[in-house]
Amino acid sequence: MKTKKKSGAKRLSTGEVVTYSLGSLGAQFSGNCVNAFFLIYLCIYQGLNPLVMTVAFVLAKMWDAINDPMLAAIINNVKKSRFGRYRPWIFFGAVTNAATLVAMFVPLGEDVSTVGKYVYYISMYVLWGMSFTLVDVPFWTMLPTIANTTSERNRASSMAKLIGGLGGFLVGMIGTSIILPNFSQNGMKSAYMIIGATAGMIMIIFLLVMVIFNKEKYPIPHSNVSLKTVIKLFKSNDQLRPYAFSLVLYLSGVNIATSQLLYLYTYCYQDGANLLDSAYSYTLFWVVACTGQGIAMFFYDQITKKIPREKIYEFSFWGCVFSYILMFIIFFFLEEKHYLFNAIAIALSGTFVMLASGLNQIGSTVMIADITDYGEYKTGKRADSIMFSVSTLIQKIAGAMAMLILGIGISVAGLPTISDLPIANPDGSYKTTVSAFYDDDKYLISSEETWELVQSDSQYDGKAEFVEDNLISNKSLTILRSFMFLMPIPLCIIAYFIYKKKYILYGKTYDDIKSEIDRRRIENGFIDDSENTSA
Repeated sequence: MKTKKKSGAKRLSTGEVVTYSLGSLGAQFSGNCVNAFFLIYLCIYQGLNPLVMTVAFVLAKMWDAINDPMLAAIINNVKKSRFGRYRPWIFFGAVTNAATLVAMFVPLGEDVSTVGKYVYYISMYVLWGMSFTLVDVPFWTMLPTIANTTSERNRASSMAKLIGGLGGFLVGMIGTSIILPNFSQNGMKSAYMIIGATAGMIMIIFLLVMVIFNKEKYPIPHSNVSLKTVIKLFKSNDQLRPYAFSLVLYLSGVNIATSQLLYLYTYCYQDGANLLDSAYSYTLFWVVACTGQGIAMFFYDQITKKIPREKIYEFSFWGCVFSYILMFIIFFFLEEKHYLFNAIAIALSGTFVMLASGLNQIGSTVMIADITDYGEYKTGKRADSIMFSVSTLIQKIAGAMAMLILGIGISVAGLPTISDLPIANPDGSYKTTVSAFYDDDKYLISSEETWELVQSDSQYDGKAEFVEDNLISNKSLTILRSFMFLMPIPLCIIAYFIYKKKYILYGKTYDDIKSEIDRRRIENGFIDDSENTSA
């Protein structure tokens, strides 16, 4: 028996928008923690091969290509509970994902073999990806159940992306400017585990707030689906395909250029580019850059009233291309001792790329809801979880592609690993822990303060060397910068042309499709004609 939507259903309130957006922030704390810190933790502090790890990440995403739709189908098919169809999954996924996030940064001891480390960390990464699906798919699938019109979806998704986008900035700020400087006394490995635990705790808190204060108030047509149906839906929805291919390429470029900036700051810009300590320079970059993204997201709804949504989306591609060129020039030609100019130029270049990225994030989120409507229009079936799982899968594939490209860059650049050196007192008791580059069976140290501590401990006699010159060669930094800022340009250009040639769901075309969907629902007795008219 079909259920009619209750007349007089409340419109989307400000409180619902805010609490829904906090859920996005919680999820992004986990995702951005992995994107920003996991690869550098494994390769630089655990000494694992970047090519091996990035290939493993790509293979994990191939598994996600099968796993994500399967989990989405389970979410879509499980009987709705009194707490709704999606909220129980979101909370369960948050707890599970937070646990795996902590496990990913557990510092394995020297007694664990290299093979054992590969097996452990790759397994944790796969489990993290699966549990993140349990959060992300039902979270975004809820959007049509709390926002029935395009205007409400724009409002909810833009604020969710705005607040969620802060996750990247906040994770970087908390990690590099608070946790790493203040909790590294027992080693950088332990400090990274604290970052994972902090991100997981924040994730659970914010998603719990979202689950408590948001209810699925708009029932939508629901059909059980199988994996075979998933494949069929992807084939039949000619708007889903260009959307997915275009966004994978676009996000890969953005991830390469922004998420991996920590590598440049970790290696401290030995050419004298830092205005502040490297940890705080990284935070300064994100403070300024995310201001641009925040402005774009905050005013997105107002901008769409003046400029067509499709034009804003197109700008996001070319805005990023311009930003990549600008960032490459700035990072490549930074001059020693020009601290203030370097800091301002770097931050402004980041602002522009984040502004364009923010506009793209909101536009793509609304588009997947529109594509879901289009799928219902063409097939008569509405498998929201399946459609929104594509968005999660896109983010994972893009992140893996970015890691793969950067992993190649790290290997070609020949960057040294960083080791934790525990320093003992003369009586043998523990004193502190310092970090040093490790290359050619030597600990390379450029800080006089660190060198004095290492010299005071006899266990490092003959194993450490003080280096006055730059520890990282200009050639290595040039290679890393090239991979980070030149590689995304062709990806972004190809993505634009895929979208421009194939995507049609905007303007009158989409309005006609949405009107036809509403007409069918009224005809089938799923919604009241009077309520549809008032909406």
